[in-house]
Amino acid sequence: MTSSNPQTLASVSTHETYLSQGIPSASTLDPNPIVQFSKWFSHAQSRPADVPEPEAMSISTVDSETHIPSTRVVLLKQVDNRGFIFYTNYSSRKGRELFPDGDYESDSPRGGYVSLAFYWRALHLSVRVVGKAEKVDRATTQAYYDSRPVGSRIGAWASEQSTVLKSGTREELEERVHEFERRFGVPEGTATGSAVTAGPASSAPANPVENVNIPVPPFWGGVRIVPFEVEFWAGRESRLHDRYRYTRQEGDEKSEWKIERLSP
Repeated sequence: MTSSNPQTLASVSTHETYLSQGIPSASTLDPNPIVQFSKWFSHAQSRPADVPEPEAMSISTVDSETHIPSTRVVLLKQVDNRGFIFYTNYSSRKGRELFPDGDYESDSPRGGYVSLAFYWRALHLSVRVVGKAEKVDRATTQAYYDSRPVGSRIGAWASEQSTVLKSGTREELEERVHEFERRFGVPEGTATGSAVTAGPASSAPANPVENVNIPVPPFWGGVRIVPFEVEFWAGRESRLHDRYRYTRQEGDEKSEWKIERLSP
């Protein structure tokens, strides 16, 4: 039964003042939104004290049957001339919504609609992306996977992402991690940080475990979001923000982008 007298549990009384330099006109933007994004992203990367994790982005997907949306934060790993790339478990909720109709289990590269959002608070800048998902080729996935720490590679195998842990305990997850450590010849506890070391890290030689060959899980890989709409937002005083939206026909990657200024 729904209460007819809801109680306020939290409220926000602060009022942020936005003081970015703004976007004076469309002519100051690059004709290509991916190039423009790269400029803003490089600026955010150059301010690590203010923006410690500029690659963090919210990604929203929708269940193709229930139409219920879901949003989570993931990490951007690459930007190429076609779009924005991150890596995930294809069989997770995210993966199933990115590649509906069972395509998350196949080699079919084409996926569903996705929205991304970056917000760099200290810079008062934000970027919103709308596009379609596609799987990156396995060679690209392999190259990135091989660059990850061994614990992360083991974790990709061990985590049945988005499924319920039957015991409800972390020990169940860690036992799966140890199972894959044994399978791939990695000292038990390496991935969970509980492995016994020979001495202080500063005096230890380079860890040979990092060079262990661990294959990429077949259910794990890269996702590229190919945009057909990108919006750049710069916070200004009195909420009179600068907003510019790039659009082009979905699926037509050779067409020019249209740039329009939006009311804040």
